[in-house]
Amino acid sequence: MKNCVRCYFFVMMLTFISMVFSETSEIPETSETMQNDDTPPERGLAESDSTVIVMDTEIEYRNPTGAMLRSAVLPGWGQFYNDEPLKGVLYGVVEIGLLAWLIAENAAMKDADETGDTQSYDLHYETRLSLIWYTSGAWLIGMLDAYVDAYLFSFEAENSDFESETQIGAAIYIHF
Repeated sequence: MKNCVRCYFFVMMLTFISMVFSETSEIPETSETMQNDDTPPERGLAESDSTVIVMDTEIEYRNPTGAMLRSAVLPGWGQFYNDEPLKGVLYGVVEIGLLAWLIAENAAMKDADETGDTQSYDLHYETRLSLIWYTSGAWLIGMLDAYVDAYLFSFEAENSDFESETQIGAAIYIHF
């Protein structure tokens, strides 16, 4: 168990160091992108959260790497960063719940080993292995979700002009 805790803290330290050194993101390359003073934006690196004006609409961007690293450090933090509090709470509860269950199964496995109950030990050992996979999977899915949500954060605002011009839609009516 001590090795798992050490590994977790090592990953958290690496994540924090990576987050500190990657606090920049690129401004999208569009010809219509203009800053508030109607001068073309500088190409290259900008702050992690940037706001630009595209076709008279202010669009806020999120840093996908920053969102992913936040979610790696604290379950649900990346989702809160992307203004998705319900998803943040859901991912936080699921990931922390799985981690707590994993710690409880590890303690039960050690108790069964100390008492010499091999059947109980085997049961807790197998459950612990499964929980390691479930916890790791939930952690990675939470990180991936935070990354994708940050990447698509401004999608709706960027495409609002396109949607208003095309007028594409569909409807389903069900009468009972």
